[in-house]
Amino acid sequence: MNRSLRVGLGIIAFVAVAAGLAAAPPANQTATQFYMAYRAAFDKAAKIDDIMPFMCADNRKQAEATPPADRDKMFGMIKMMDAHTKIKVVREDRQPDGSVELGVTAFDTDQKKDVTGKVSVVKEGGAWKLRKESWSSDS
Repeated sequence: MNRSLRVGLGIIAFVAVAAGLAAAPPANQTATQFYMAYRAAFDKAAKIDDIMPFMCADNRKQAEATPPADRDKMFGMIKMMDAHTKIKVVREDRQPDGSVELGVTAFDTDQKKDVTGKVSVVKEGGAWKLRKESWSSDS
């Protein structure tokens, strides 16, 4: 194999590995850092597959069991309904099962008011994963 071809294949392999590593959330984050990385990924995501590396095993299994066409429609609706900006984690509460419940605030651009959220994250394989996210407003 000539040198140019070897260098080209090496670059392709490096880019493929780097892309795979970038898709997975780092294992050494705090629960808050993980959630903020998840929110950034969610905002950029075009399909649910883009955020699966952030999902806990049970949620990922449920998403994977959904037919792809339905999965895409469901994710499109979730994206439409999620109008949160200025997201800030205001507290981290460790739970007896090892998970962490985050208290979150945000501005809902559809409702044009501040909202609060509860987020549950759990460690799986040494890395944080999203278990549940719920939002509410006081009126």
